[in-house]
Amino acid sequence: MNRLLLLGLTIATLGCAATPAPAPDGPARPLTFANVRSYFSDTLRFRPTEVQKRCVIFYEGEWVSRQLYNYCVIIVENSDEDLQVTFYITDDQEMNWVNEFLDSPFFTQGETENLYRLLHQEKHARGERVGRYRVDLSHWEPKHAQIIVLSFTPAD
Repeated sequence: MNRLLLLGLTIATLGCAATPAPAPDGPARPLTFANVRSYFSDTLRFRPTEVQKRCVIFYEGEWVSRQLYNYCVIIVENSDEDLQVTFYITDDQEMNWVNEFLDSPFFTQGETENLYRLLHQEKHARGERVGRYRVDLSHWEPKHAQIIVLSFTPAD
C-alpha cells in the first residue's frame, strides 16, 4: 500500500513539474522591447547591459565548484520587424528563466501552451502561428550549453 501511495505521489509530482503553469486568461501584457526589458529587470532582478538602443543583454552566473561556472545570458533585441529573445544557458537550473518568460503575462494561456509545444518539438519552428504572433523558434544544444532563440512577429 505504501509503495502504491509513493508511486502515485511521484507521478503527480512529475506531472505537475512537466506541465507549464497556466498564463492568465484575457488580454496579455503587450510584447514590446521596453516591456520585455522591464520584465527581466524588475521581475527577475537582472541588471541590463545596453548594447545599443534596441539591444540589451542580461547575465547571471555562479561558481558551482572551483572548476564549474554556470551562467545564463539573455539577449533581447528589437529589429524593425520582430522582437527576438535569445537564451544561452549552461545548466538545467537556468532553464527556469525560459519557463518564467513563457509563463509571463506577455502570453495568454493558449499562447503559452503553444510556445511550450514548439520548444519541445524535434525541429525548429519557422513562421508558426501562435495567437497574435508568427514565431520562429530555434533550439541548439552544443556540448556545454543550450541556445534557444524566440522571434516574435505580429501576425496581422
